Amino acid sequence: MAKIFVIDDDKNLLKVMKSLLHLNGFDVSIFRNWEIAYRIMKRFEPHLILLDVFLIGIDGLEVCQRFKASPYTKHIPIIFCSGYPEIAKTGIDDYGAADFIAKPFELKELISKVQSALIKR
Repeated sequence: MAKIFVIDDDKNLLKVMKSLLHLNGFDVSIFRNWEIAYRIMKRFEPHLILLDVFLIGIDGLEVCQRFKASPYTKHIPIIFCSGYPEIAKTGIDDYGAADFIAKPFELKELISKVQSALIKR
């Protein structure tokens, strides 16, 4: 079962994403704080990270850059999630993200992008 970490500052969205992904066969851990997620990643490596572009106190693009610079997390695919798809698209080329998904998203699109990123891993 693929393990997915979801990092977002919206508590309600985290609960929805956890439920939707879990119902589709994924093991999901949710985090509002990227630093906590990072510490846990070192011990329980996820297969994929879903990362909000705008987090409280830090830019998700910067978080992606930090993950891609770390030997512990550089190989883990990241999909940006954002209500601002143009900003999220820059994360693919400029920050090494695998893909992005615009909020609000359709479940079918979310699952498709998650599966695609996991296959390319």
